[in-house]
Amino acid sequence: ILEEKKNINYFEHLVAPGKAGDFFSIFESVINKTPYSLVRLKISGSDELQIQIMAEKKDKSMVIEDCKKLSTMLIDFIEDPKSSIENYILEVSSPGIDRPLTSKEDFSYWAGSNIMMKLKKPINSLKKYEGTLKGFFNEKIEIDISGSHEENLLIEPEIIKSINVVWSPETSQ
Repeated sequence: ILEEKKNINYFEHLVAPGKAGDFFSIFESVINKTPYSLVRLKISGSDELQIQIMAEKKDKSMVIEDCKKLSTMLIDFIEDPKSSIENYILEVSSPGIDRPLTSKEDFSYWAGSNIMMKLKKPINSLKKYEGTLKGFFNEKIEIDISGSHEENLLIEPEIIKSINVVWSPETSQ
């Protein structure tokens, strides 16, 4: 079943860090034909590729049956004779409660959530920040750093190494 095209504005270095960047467009196009959306793709290994895919449905859910369905669809694609992937281990999961944020849409949807962010280069001599995600404005991510007397941080997505929701009972959506 072909689904309507999902228009997700990913930050490629967050959705497919490192080696996964080489495979991002392939897996994105396959997953876009399913009821699921890609949250993050990680790939490691050389002789045997470890392919880790986090995905979810439009309502942000992903139960074990969904993981099985998506795994089957991905295996059909990977094992197609035209595919260049030979030795692999595939792992499909939900994003979990400490989900990574990887798209403009994530930064809007999860506004108000507590986050943990690691940067590629320091801002104010720090590379790690915790705070409250305010959202995505003017191509920057705004974060309220709790306990800080400074203004909210406005971060360019390109300098973020990783950013995850930090689950707490008070902020669960």
